[in-house]
Amino acid sequence: MPTPMTSEQWARFVLPIVRKEWYQRMAATPSPVSSLFGIESSSSSVEYSQGIGQFGLVPEYDSADAEGQPAAIAYDSFSPLYEKTFTHKEYAKGMAIKRKLWDDGRTGLIQRRARDFGYSFGTTLATHAASVFNNAFSTSYLGSDAKALCADDHPNRADDTSTTFDNKGTSALSYSAIVSTVQAGKRLTDDRGNPMPAIYNTLVLPIELEATAIEILQAVAKPGAADHDANAARLMTSMNIVVDPYLSDANNWFMVDSLQSREHLLWFWRVRPEFAIDPSGDFNLEARYRGYMRYSYGWDDWRFIYGHEVA
Repeated sequence: MPTPMTSEQWARFVLPIVRKEWYQRMAATPSPVSSLFGIESSSSSVEYSQGIGQFGLVPEYDSADAEGQPAAIAYDSFSPLYEKTFTHKEYAKGMAIKRKLWDDGRTGLIQRRARDFGYSFGTTLATHAASVFNNAFSTSYLGSDAKALCADDHPNRADDTSTTFDNKGTSALSYSAIVSTVQAGKRLTDDRGNPMPAIYNTLVLPIELEATAIEILQAVAKPGAADHDANAARLMTSMNIVVDPYLSDANNWFMVDSLQSREHLLWFWRVRPEFAIDPSGDFNLEARYRGYMRYSYGWDDWRFIYGHEVA
């Protein structure tokens, strides 16, 4: 006569099956803009990041002064910019599997439920990554300089608020708007007024603008169209297109310097997603599992991006 499983045995036996399905589905959930984040691990409850002003140009070194005395190296300093605090938040959710599903050989249904559970976690991560762009113009989501990510009045630094910078436009997506935005990035300066160009090489947009972007940047052989000339061909070779289905506005679009974004658009993992048995369950007729993750995200400087809020 077969011996029935004890209360905890069946739940632990199912665990590797559901954990594998959960993780694979979570990891497969698309999050295109997440590639633009600098991803780091954290061992603390919070992380801090502070912008640092530039050192300026290097002067010529003269080995001796007019009297023949050794010349001293000129030591420079920098001005501290704004400090950003990243406070990690916890995210958790549970799922339950009834014992009768296992007893009745409904393994396929159990695996499907685990995949759906993993998709819930993957969608959460993708939504949070895209929220940086969805809230880029909102005064309810301010950076350390008390401005939205994309604004027309970013202060230079705390001790120089009269000098401001602009990384916000209102132009609909077009070839000329892309060219103007690329030029605006290359005209950026540092806190001392010296050139500090942002090389906008990535076009970030919602699914509604994907066809327009492809036509502008890739359909260079379209006859009779002024937008598809030699300049478009040159621009196409250096521009990436990132289409994110989690971007909520059908008209807004962004230009990103992908190198700078990974330095200033940050994601800190305090606890990477984990899946385990919930010890509070009684394991008799229902096994309870829980997923958990803890992280923070945001930006410490705005210069990596230029956004267009289109009416």
